[in-house]
Amino acid sequence: MSHKQIAISVIIPIAVAAIMILPWAALQGSYAQSDIASTILKTHNDERTAVGVPDLVWSDSLATDAKSWAEHLASLPPKPSSQPYWNQCCGGEPDLVHAKVTGQGENLWAGSAGGYSTAHSVQSWAKEKDHWNSDTKTCTPGEVCGHYTQMVWKNTEKVGCASAIGNHGKFEFLVCRYSPPGNYNGENPY
Repeated sequence: MSHKQIAISVIIPIAVAAIMILPWAALQGSYAQSDIASTILKTHNDERTAVGVPDLVWSDSLATDAKSWAEHLASLPPKPSSQPYWNQCCGGEPDLVHAKVTGQGENLWAGSAGGYSTAHSVQSWAKEKDHWNSDTKTCTPGEVCGHYTQMVWKNTEKVGCASAIGNHGKFEFLVCRYSPPGNYNGENPY
């Protein structure tokens, strides 16, 4: 057997393996993203159905914008916390800062990396409905409702979300972007 025959007999199986593995890896990544998208859409659309507004559709463009902001949040250092737990475990708490002037609605969530499922994160926003009063169009004093009202905002049509892990693997950030945005003072979301 010559040197050329050995090289070809080694290169061809490696090339075939690479051709078969790369599409499989791409499929796994797209499956993971579609699983996240379906989980997020289901939670949003269940809440929207409950109040009689049309379902949202997934937007890859909004998800790309959300990914960029999630990565930005993940790059920020933790901020000092008034809660001893955050300071002990993580050197502070995650810094959740809303993006400025995006023309999109935005929901942010952060927690311990790997500690929560996507469904749990989005469900935490949905639970805010317990504090929303649709008669007065206000939230219970001292409570937060803006994540929930953005989820069910009647004129919003699209959502795209993404997550990132930061602060040396301590925190996971979830960002959802919405178009058109909602949460206008004095207006009922549905």
